[in-house]
Amino acid sequence: MKRTRLVRAMGISLIAGSMAFGLSAQAAQGLYSADELMDADVYDSNGEEVGEVEDILMGDDMSVHSLVIKTGDVLGLGGRDVVAERGSFTVREEQDDDGDEFDDQDYEVHMEATQDEIKALPEYDESWWNQTRESLSQAWQNTKETSRSAWEDTKQATSSAWHNVKEGADKISDRAEDAVDN
Repeated sequence: MKRTRLVRAMGISLIAGSMAFGLSAQAAQGLYSADELMDADVYDSNGEEVGEVEDILMGDDMSVHSLVIKTGDVLGLGGRDVVAERGSFTVREEQDDDGDEFDDQDYEVHMEATQDEIKALPEYDESWWNQTRESLSQAWQNTKETSRSAWEDTKQATSSAWHNVKEGADKISDRAEDAVDN
């Protein structure tokens, strides 16, 4: 009986280990190459191709803030660069029969918007850049001020609560002494 359990346990360990080894040889899920994401085809909510990724914009924390999408060009001429903020698109690995090669990943970007909604996205230009940078900076300042204020409020409330607990304990102690004396 013990031998059967031991063989089963070893078999399960070997199978699990081989699965982990097999998975590590493939591309990691949820990990994307910015280099490979550049020039990825972009599709609207109806599955129609509307452009390609022109640039990837990062925030101070190095997370993706937005994608710049080249739309409406014909044979590489014309078109507009629009900004799609994080949360308005998903990135998917392009399905092909070549297998998942480490150095050969292709992606598709799928928007949660129609072609008309994509055309209405803000244009990527100096005005957008300056406005967005200022908005993010102001949001950070507001966060710092709110955090500082919350910290001060917490310190004051804690000090007040401690003072009230101490006074309550003193009163209980005085009452206990009076009860013992009587």
